[in-house]
Amino acid sequence: MNSSKISIRGTQIYVEDYNSDCNEVLLYLHGGPGASCVDFSYYQAKALSKSLRVIALDQRGVLRSDPIGIDEQFGINDIIQDLEELRIQFNISKWTLLGHSFGGYLAAKYALIYPNSIEKIIFEAPCFDVLKATRSIISMAKNHSIKNRMADLADVCDYYLSENNSANVMWNALGEVFQVLGEDKDLLYLHSITPQRYNEIIESQICSNELWEKNIIHNQKLQDEGGFFEDLLPILPKISHPTLLLAGTYDPVCCGEQQSGYLNNIQNGQIINFERSAHFPRLEQPEKYTTEVLKFILEIET
Repeated sequence: MNSSKISIRGTQIYVEDYNSDCNEVLLYLHGGPGASCVDFSYYQAKALSKSLRVIALDQRGVLRSDPIGIDEQFGINDIIQDLEELRIQFNISKWTLLGHSFGGYLAAKYALIYPNSIEKIIFEAPCFDVLKATRSIISMAKNHSIKNRMADLADVCDYYLSENNSANVMWNALGEVFQVLGEDKDLLYLHSITPQRYNEIIESQICSNELWEKNIIHNQKLQDEGGFFEDLLPILPKISHPTLLLAGTYDPVCCGEQQSGYLNNIQNGQIINFERSAHFPRLEQPEKYTTEVLKFILEIET
């Protein structure tokens, strides 16, 4: 694996490149916003690169990439343009995208703008619609409050679920819900591994709080721009590439509504269910994840 900071459109972006001699290329797009590629690189990048060229990056302003200035203009389109510039610099004719959560949103947007740059798309626990995702997360938090007799949490959840709020309001509501949840918030996103194990994985790769803190500006600027509050489900029919959705049974983000919306709107969409996973199938059922990704990209018959 080669890792380096590459000059792209006026900044330095951290990129990992595995098995660079392989012609079949997979680009991983992390979620968050601001989550980085750390937990993907921990296992899947190495496993998948036995058969593919795998490229993973920390998006502009995230973790090991250069920070975004407080007064710097930044939005969704900057990430899209960075990806296309990276493809051109690496002289890749087409690649397959693998987008997790918010990265799935980015993959769909990229496909609409640069359809000729893409072979296939894999959506891992994607967030096509922030409003549906946040309502689902808060609903799961309410169930947690009932089970654990957390009356304060139940009241906060009921307050937001009872109103017809916008995606922006519900996104901000997550902060309030998570504050009441405390450390229990991570339980909403994981099923087969504990939050402690997840944190061990992250800390084994990156232990600098200072690096993580720069992500705040990345996240806040995307929120201020508001582009990712757009519901992408109605425009999925415009995507003609082969696609695959990897869905965790217990995932609150890519909830049933989003999965149904994907199947109803995308051409020839497929869903693979990870019955022991929540929001992180790549870590909760890693062997199955590797197998399904390779089957889809390499068209392996079973």
